[in-house]
Amino acid sequence: MDKHFLEFWGNLLLATAKGQAQLEDLSQWMAQGMSGSQQLNALFRKFYGVDRQTQAADPLFDTARRAFEEAFRAYLKALGAVPQSDYAALEKQREALQKKTDEQEALIRKLRLELSESRLAQGDVVRGFQELVQVQSEQFQKLTESVGGFFAGRHRQDKHEE
Repeated sequence: MDKHFLEFWGNLLLATAKGQAQLEDLSQWMAQGMSGSQQLNALFRKFYGVDRQTQAADPLFDTARRAFEEAFRAYLKALGAVPQSDYAALEKQREALQKKTDEQEALIRKLRLELSESRLAQGDVVRGFQELVQVQSEQFQKLTESVGGFFAGRHRQDKHEE
């Protein structure tokens, strides 16, 4: 782990033992891009060897800030903690996924309902078709019987005439 970070952190923890305000100041200081708190700025500059005249936009300060942030993330990871920014990003992603899941579940319910309704409608069509075939079959049977009866009657008539 970064030597400068450990020195900074150790001194911060010693100072924090004097009051809770230090941890709240640290959170605000980091959220503001390491600006705002003169005490934390002085501590940071001391342990990271950044001159007081170096501005926050200076590449040297930026390099030290990135090194501090990487060391801080490594420290949190070792403790099993997650930075609040990472947590917020994951929470936002979880909410988006939950919304998507809810929408997909609603769509699935709707499609299942439509499918069951279409199956019922298909069943009605099939039943109607079966009834039509049955009626046509009965009518055809009657027609063949009557045609058969007609020809059978003519056949008997022809035999009597001979």
